[in-house]
Amino acid sequence: MLKPVLEQSRALPWKVGNKVIPCSTPLVMGIVNVTPDSFFDGGKHNSPEAAYEHAVSLLQQGADILDIGGESSRPGSAPVSEQEEMDRVCPVVEALAQLANISGDLENPGSREFYISVDTVKSRVARECMKLGAHIINDISACAMDPEMAGVAASTGASVVLNHMRGTFGNMQQDFKPYANVVAEVREELVSRAEALIKAGVEKSKICIDPGIGFGKTAQDNIDLMKSTEEFLAEGYPILVGTSRKSYIGKIAGLEKSDRLIPTITAGIIAVLGGASVLRVHDVRETKESILYLEALKTRGTV
Repeated sequence: MLKPVLEQSRALPWKVGNKVIPCSTPLVMGIVNVTPDSFFDGGKHNSPEAAYEHAVSLLQQGADILDIGGESSRPGSAPVSEQEEMDRVCPVVEALAQLANISGDLENPGSREFYISVDTVKSRVARECMKLGAHIINDISACAMDPEMAGVAASTGASVVLNHMRGTFGNMQQDFKPYANVVAEVREELVSRAEALIKAGVEKSKICIDPGIGFGKTAQDNIDLMKSTEEFLAEGYPILVGTSRKSYIGKIAGLEKSDRLIPTITAGIIAVLGGASVLRVHDVRETKESILYLEALKTRGTV
């Protein structure tokens, strides 16, 4: 029964920079939070130097994309100023962009290709990071919070991740319109935002959509979305799934005391089988190993 699913890769390609990435083997996006208050690792890498070291470690673990964020989006978090966010992320982006141009032996993470993403809702931050060498804008508001973001994406040639969210950082889990059909409504809203970017001049092939697990949704909404990754494929956009260590996992019966790692890996496998092109995670090594195992199941005669 699983054989047809394993042998048929449904993931869609994504154009990053000038390269179309097939994503037949899903990309792993490693999370680098340069913040004191992110929900899982807040404060662990709260300086450009510590964040850079963590980013290099994630590259060595197999990350294909590094997602650099300088503002926490956890429920109830407070916004930071443009300048403070740039002070946090720009040095990291600049240093990683220089590393990306280095070639060397296999122990040097710069000896293989990787991509830099900036996790921001501010167009000025995005523009500066693109100037410094970033490739991707990951906007959790789907480029809705800042009306200039779509123009920045178009003018800089950025690839874009559109994350679905209702509400704001502060109220998204307390004050959002309930869904009658979460999958259909999230699809419709993401497609609407994608079409707005295309109208602004962003290439469709550069847009990746993210159903926004944990952003203004109940635990059941999140589970329903996780079961329905393949239903987003018809829209023609590659899909990113970010469910890493999120709190809704702890609301599932029996998982209240879980550290959420194993459920995160399981969710990633389900998303990949459903056609996800990118997994956004804290735990790169474990995710990469699960993907490599799936690849072994799909490939005949190479073990």
